[in-house]
Amino acid sequence: MKFFCLLSLLVLCLNAAVPAGRHGRPESTDWNRVHDLTMHGINRLYSLEVDDAMRAFDSVSRMAPGDPRGPFFQSMVHFYLYGLNRDEKELTTFLEESERVIEICQRLLDQNEQDATTKFYLGGIYGYRGLAYHGSGSYLKAARDGRKGYLLLEEAVKWNPELYDAHMGFGLFRYLLAKLPKSMRWILSVLGFSGDLEGGLNSLRLAAEKGVYTRTEAKLSLAQFLFSEGRQDTALRYLNELRKEYPENTLFVVLYAFWQHRLHNLDEAMTAARAAIELNSRKKIRHGEELAYSTLGSIYFTLNDFSNASTYYRLYMKLTHTHERTPNLTYLRAGVACEIAGDRATALEFYRRMKEVNDRDRAWETYNYRRAQERIRSPLTEADILIVKAENEFTQKKYVRAIELYSEGFQKANGNVDILARALYGIQQAQFEAEMFADAVETANRLLAPISSGLALKPVDETWIIPHAWFKLGQTYAKLGKAADARHAFDRMGEYDDYDFQERLEDRVKEEMKKLEQVN
Repeated sequence: MKFFCLLSLLVLCLNAAVPAGRHGRPESTDWNRVHDLTMHGINRLYSLEVDDAMRAFDSVSRMAPGDPRGPFFQSMVHFYLYGLNRDEKELTTFLEESERVIEICQRLLDQNEQDATTKFYLGGIYGYRGLAYHGSGSYLKAARDGRKGYLLLEEAVKWNPELYDAHMGFGLFRYLLAKLPKSMRWILSVLGFSGDLEGGLNSLRLAAEKGVYTRTEAKLSLAQFLFSEGRQDTALRYLNELRKEYPENTLFVVLYAFWQHRLHNLDEAMTAARAAIELNSRKKIRHGEELAYSTLGSIYFTLNDFSNASTYYRLYMKLTHTHERTPNLTYLRAGVACEIAGDRATALEFYRRMKEVNDRDRAWETYNYRRAQERIRSPLTEADILIVKAENEFTQKKYVRAIELYSEGFQKANGNVDILARALYGIQQAQFEAEMFADAVETANRLLAPISSGLALKPVDETWIIPHAWFKLGQTYAKLGKAADARHAFDRMGEYDDYDFQERLEDRVKEEMKKLEQVN
């Protein structure tokens, strides 16, 4: 969900081509033709043929000048393009054209305030204005228009309970509110709403299964949310349905590649990413090509092929027009790949592009920024490189090889306490995943030796490692059936504060303690 902001903005057409009520529209209008042409435009949009889509929506506006759907979809094309390239001109055009949609809807509602379909269009355009404002950082405007859109959709469904497409809006709104980070939950009080994760997912399922015109976008949102919630099999089923229906949509192919990489299916991920690039090569206007290159860079990075990784990361940076949306992790990996490949100068350029973050709600962004500042101050050592390679082998579930590389990194740390701690913690993790539980306990004891022994490691920068090592030791004891020892290890974590990933780790401790209570 965090990576594919671009694809989440492909969730267009919230209130797509539901045939509008004809009150106030010319009787001579061929409404079946209007509907068919609108659907043609939507399908061209999902096939990423943007010019064709716009021509279709322009024709709809001319055929039905008093109907909101033509102007609505014309404005949505600009919303879509803003999501792709973050061009402020597209945002301005979308907001201007959305005002025309609002005017048309208000005029129709003045004639019939219970026109459910018009309420549906009005609620949808306000909802997408909210998304656009959120994307541009205008959170109060986003909250205002998002709330207004939700309430209008509620009224539309009240008057027409079979308006299943509206559940797309309900699902998106409820789920995203449930996922607001703590630092932004003030928005909930502004809206007067609370989030509902499962309720949001259920609404999206309803739209995906019973909706007529929001089925595609409901499936896409549902797939992305399910994947982020760890329900990958169902997410992939929905995405594969979309890929089959829209084979020309390169963004769907790139999303599939990205997910396969996340699932450690590297060959499948590489095949899909290359397919997206080949698909784009046949098109006049290319979409998502830079993301395919970024995905290939990440795949090669995981394979410890840093020469190819640096090549594809460079291509990504050359093509992307939205550097502010590039995650710090991508910059960090690109820099590390270039540095290991022997190009320190380019590595420094990547490190320096990273955004300064100090936010517990974005712990990884904060952590990766700090790591980059360390890399700017001093080049990677041989031990650092060995640990990078070990982490990649661990990611591929090659635990024995990971342990070998971590051990070699430990030997070559030259007394650097942070590298020593990272190496030992890496060994501990790999042993745990390989179910070498006795060895994992032994490694933890080396890392967490009593201070009185004089052997305790006290990391300077990587202070997060020690509480995480206690957590992993607790998990190990739980696996060995030693509940008392597990509780003791989890309790020891309370001695530490103000470290990376603290909130997430404390939540995981609560989960583990509940498991221990259930065992007893």
